[in-house]
Amino acid sequence: MLRERSKLLEQLDDVLIQSSRGSGVIATVSGATAVGKTTLFRTLTERAASAGTMVLSAVSSSDERHVPYSALAQLMHSINAHSSATGAGYAGNAGSARPDRQSGLTIVPTPPDARDDPLTVARQTYRIITQLAARRPVLIVVDDVQHTDPATLSCLRYLAQRLSQLPLALVLMHGVSVDEQPPPVLHDLLYRTSAKHLYLEPFSPLGIKELAANRLPSPPSDRVVVEMHRMSGGNPLLAEALVEEHRLRAASAPASAAEPTSVDATIGPLFHQAVLAYLHRLGPRAVRLAQCLALLDAPVNPVLLSRLSGIDPELLKRYSRLFSGVGALDGPRLRQAGVRQAILGEMSHHKVTHLRYRAARLLHDSGAPPQTVAVHLVGIGPLHEEWVLPVLRTAAAQSLEEGALPQAIRYLELARECSSDETQRLSVRSQYAYGQWQLSPADSALHFLGLKDAILEGKLTGDDAWWIAEGMLFHLSFDEAVEVVDHLNDNDEEAATALYSTRMLMASEVPGVLDRLSRPLEATTAPATSHSELRARHALALVLERGADEYAVALADQAFQGTRNRPTSQLSGLPKALLALCYADRLEAADKWYEVIAADAGNSDAPGWRAQGECVGALIALRRGRLDDAVRRAEAAYARLSGPKWNVSSALALAILIEAHTARCDHGAAAKYLVAEPPPALFLTRAGLHYLYARGRHHLATGNTYLALSDFQECGRLMRRWNLDTPALVPWRLGEADAWLRLGEKDRAVRLIEEQLAKPDNGLTRSHAMALHSLALTQAAAKQLPLLRDAFRLLETCGARYEAAAVLADLSRAYQRLGDKRAQPTARRAWRLAKACQAEFLCQSLLPTSTPQSVASRDNAACRTGDSTGQDDFDGLSESERRVAVLATQGYANREIAERLFVTVSTVEQHLTRVYRKMGIRNREQLLQATHTVTPQSA
Repeated sequence: MLRERSKLLEQLDDVLIQSSRGSGVIATVSGATAVGKTTLFRTLTERAASAGTMVLSAVSSSDERHVPYSALAQLMHSINAHSSATGAGYAGNAGSARPDRQSGLTIVPTPPDARDDPLTVARQTYRIITQLAARRPVLIVVDDVQHTDPATLSCLRYLAQRLSQLPLALVLMHGVSVDEQPPPVLHDLLYRTSAKHLYLEPFSPLGIKELAANRLPSPPSDRVVVEMHRMSGGNPLLAEALVEEHRLRAASAPASAAEPTSVDATIGPLFHQAVLAYLHRLGPRAVRLAQCLALLDAPVNPVLLSRLSGIDPELLKRYSRLFSGVGALDGPRLRQAGVRQAILGEMSHHKVTHLRYRAARLLHDSGAPPQTVAVHLVGIGPLHEEWVLPVLRTAAAQSLEEGALPQAIRYLELARECSSDETQRLSVRSQYAYGQWQLSPADSALHFLGLKDAILEGKLTGDDAWWIAEGMLFHLSFDEAVEVVDHLNDNDEEAATALYSTRMLMASEVPGVLDRLSRPLEATTAPATSHSELRARHALALVLERGADEYAVALADQAFQGTRNRPTSQLSGLPKALLALCYADRLEAADKWYEVIAADAGNSDAPGWRAQGECVGALIALRRGRLDDAVRRAEAAYARLSGPKWNVSSALALAILIEAHTARCDHGAAAKYLVAEPPPALFLTRAGLHYLYARGRHHLATGNTYLALSDFQECGRLMRRWNLDTPALVPWRLGEADAWLRLGEKDRAVRLIEEQLAKPDNGLTRSHAMALHSLALTQAAAKQLPLLRDAFRLLETCGARYEAAAVLADLSRAYQRLGDKRAQPTARRAWRLAKACQAEFLCQSLLPTSTPQSVASRDNAACRTGDSTGQDDFDGLSESERRVAVLATQGYANREIAERLFVTVSTVEQHLTRVYRKMGIRNREQLLQATHTVTPQSA
């Protein structure tokens, strides 16, 4: 027995002692349901019997509440049991005067009949108890007296009024009666002025700690004890279940396993069953209320809960107060998922379905949000009632808006089954295709293609049809998309916004498809009241056509206003707005907004939009020179977007991966992404231009100059044809010029570069700076300086740090060739900037060699051969030895060389020893010679 129960037992012992001294006493023990009254009942009767007291006991039940004298019959049975134990027996009917010589009774204690006079029965009962008490003390104990029938209560009251001079203890244990009004006689019996009132309290945290210490191999922490107390409310039935769950988990866990951080982690079926037992002890209404709470699984209006459960509102308040004492049942909803499942699992499927239907209908009639209603409809199955389909479709639309895609898909699947005609089903299928695209864009192509015939037959119209057309364009299904767009382009004024939106999408994503339409889509401007996605599409199309147009940039910026906590449906235009800023060479602004969008998209379960955002983020990182970030983002986007069929977004991610890996000199990785043969339809898209340019850079870096030249020229042909000849998209002229330089055609290269420089600037600072850089590399050293300085200034302004580092590297080499002392600090600055861009290959190109080269030629040579050129001064030395030798010739001490090359002094000494041996010299003095080298980076 726990210490918290010992005090109460001591008080009951006092009651027994007082009665044994001839002074009758009545005591009441009250407590909540399942708080341990039955255990106390057993302990009390055992202790009384061992002390020589005659124990007469009864346990009342709600099932026998209306059976007269049912509890009294149990007391009579106890008397007979005592007599049988002593060898005496009784015969005869009630009122028989045959005496019992053993017990001294003159009346046979047989159960009365319901038709007997109540007062007569009470008097006979009193006489029997009086005769028993004359021989030894008597204890009458009744458990759950609140369920005792009124006839027995009348007898007990008669007895209580006359027991003061008898060695008799009357102990009545009663629990909480929530849903039943007790008879007045019970009140008279329990609250007599002479009665002693005892209260059986739930376990305190100290009590639970003692319980756990007695049953667990090692005592739990105070935190776990507090959690157990919160979950159980101190109820012994629930607390013991929690302790047992904890014991079982500890027994099965490895010895080194840490204690669970939460009691929730240890809760299992034992506790769930204990909760069910507790509810059943409270009564059928409590069970029904718990079933409703488990089913609703959300805070709900008390009036609605009353209607659903069939429990009176006032009675509902009482049950709510009762539940609030138990953590597992506290609050307007059942917080523990396992408890909810256990409660619902006890119900039959038919009963759950019926309750869900009633809940859905009540919620709908009370104006609850469609999503709240749809949760229950999904659990019912198809219903062909007029109100069901609109609820499911609205709930699906809201879920799509919020990014809850799996939930939206479930609603739409059920809505399709609930649709009563083909028009409804087709509209739902269009909405379903949109949801599947967001959930798994790579696998959604068939959902769009399957609705083409319905559109052409006029069965699917409006926005549903336009979205299907755009889905086909996304998946490069251009023949089908053209049929659909031509069919929908019927000059309907109501479809004007959809027409314009689709035209902007085609102009910016699939420009090569526009001229395949039978009737061209009219080019207009975006209304000021248009949706943010339409404005973003317009901004992107304008930037591709005009460059960094101020109006286009303003439109793009406007799309980002109020970005935080924006619904998922409004995130769709943001990748296009980001692209507009990126193609306008507003890289710092694009990078800033990408970080905001990425953080917001992390809270959304919309892989389609998130992958598109990551893809654009990869392009921004590539143009900012953060190559590792570009690869990481593009790989994440490609994993979500790639599938059995190519699409515009996966192709863009692929192109970024090829270009980024080529820039990192990882040509094996780049080649892996070039294995798959692209479909011809890809080269009707903007992503196809990126693919051609990236493939051309790869060919150029791996020595396939003519293949590179072909890719760059095709890229230029398409861009001119589509009127998208902006170097901010892809600088095809610079790529082609680089190829001609490799082929020794300097004049052709210069003409291409000058052609790009002659085009209107349009605010494209990065593109203009790259052209200046390319032009500088075709000039003599003296003429390079102003061009390179101007290029660096522009690149620094727009945030293109990688290109800026490359320009600085070539500027340091130009200074070096001219013998200018600014060569060394410029190279250091270039190295630091390249390091910040994660461009390790560029850092390596800045390390000392004996023959300076431009960044482009040096990097490509190093990528192809794995070594740098120019070995005339230190022929036969390894690259590491050559770097050490060059620095030594510049007068650096061994420690300084070690600091600049990030190696130990010992390594420098070893390299120098090998250098002396290979060169046939003895010391540093013989090594010194007139060698002009590229200044290494500083530490």
